[in-house]
Amino acid sequence: MSKLQDYINNLYPDTTNQPIKLGLDRVSRVKNLAKIEPNFPIIIVGGTNGKGSVCAFLETIYSKEGYSVGCFTSPHLFKFNERIKINLEQVNDETILESLKIINTKKKSIELTYFEITTLAAMNVFITKKIDIAILEVGLGGRLDAVNIFEPDLSIITSIGMDHQDYLGDTIEEIAHEKSGICRPSKHAILNFENIPKSMIKELNKLNVSLSILNDDYSYKSDSESYNYSSHSFSMNNLPKPYLKGNSQLTNLAGCLRVTNLLQNKLPVKLDSIKEGIRDARLEGRLQVLSAEPFIVADVAHNTDAAINLYNFISTSKKNGKVYAVFSILENKDIEQVLMPFIDIVDEWFVSEINDPRAQKIDVITDTLKKYNKQVIINKFDSLIEAYNSVSKKSDLNDNIIIYGSFFTVGEILNGVTI
Repeated sequence: MSKLQDYINNLYPDTTNQPIKLGLDRVSRVKNLAKIEPNFPIIIVGGTNGKGSVCAFLETIYSKEGYSVGCFTSPHLFKFNERIKINLEQVNDETILESLKIINTKKKSIELTYFEITTLAAMNVFITKKIDIAILEVGLGGRLDAVNIFEPDLSIITSIGMDHQDYLGDTIEEIAHEKSGICRPSKHAILNFENIPKSMIKELNKLNVSLSILNDDYSYKSDSESYNYSSHSFSMNNLPKPYLKGNSQLTNLAGCLRVTNLLQNKLPVKLDSIKEGIRDARLEGRLQVLSAEPFIVADVAHNTDAAINLYNFISTSKKNGKVYAVFSILENKDIEQVLMPFIDIVDEWFVSEINDPRAQKIDVITDTLKKYNKQVIINKFDSLIEAYNSVSKKSDLNDNIIIYGSFFTVGEILNGVTI
């Protein structure tokens, strides 16, 4: 284990059971004590699904233009360094460790959560490295999330869906209110999704936010060969299709192009850089095709909308053979909604508990599957690695394997097997 991971483990021995403490007071006080004062443009990315993809598009496009781009995201699949990148490269252990130690010293007796101290450490790294632009992904919600202590030049909300209801509210309107908290008066905010709650638009208009709304202020069209973007005063035609898979990425890309459009005076980007960024943007664990024969896809889908998006991709891309699913999920997720789209398409399930205290019990997983299909074939294993190895031996070249349910599910398998 690295010195960085040792240090984090000593600060937070059990991050999996650490309670989430939403609120900006403590982290704002430490920000001031540590004199963390960024002097570069900031983009804050919020939403239920699509945040990681939007960050990937933006950091790639701006990096291709030659800017020094800092990107802070969460969670990670394999190692902590994935969360803090500059110019698409993970920042090294020593730099992150030094920054964490500075924050830990400056905070004095103020208690910070794991996410709060790492947010401050990331921004401190970006300041030290004199980046040109920072892209910050919201961890949870928006209004009370730690990244919201920083003032964005532009905010983008990728989607609104039912997730984290125990923290954000039980209705779309309540969740939309929390997500809207990353928007600022007189600053640009992009609502990059359809069926926007009227209450959300009304609230942001009251705040005098400069709104950009998908299909009102900008739009896109796509065919088998190319991608076209247009707004009231600007258009880009014959752009390449993204490498990132799924129809949702076409929408995510439109929001990113709106970002470059609105920030063009502050951060000019040439068309060639945009094209290169679209082609080269990568994101592990999001509709990630790992093999063509058999067709293997890994996706971190753990809520309703993400599961439907994964289902749509599989149903239109799968081979003619059998469909197998390697699945596990955390106990605080809506397991029924994540499983339901696949009940009629999956021939056989390979399930195990995630290696985490918050893992959903295997009996709950199997009982939920049987609730919707009494004839369902379920194979239970002691580990996700065993589950994957079993399905790998069983599948033919014309079959399909879906790995999904959680970041932990995808991370454990991709970290533990060679595909």
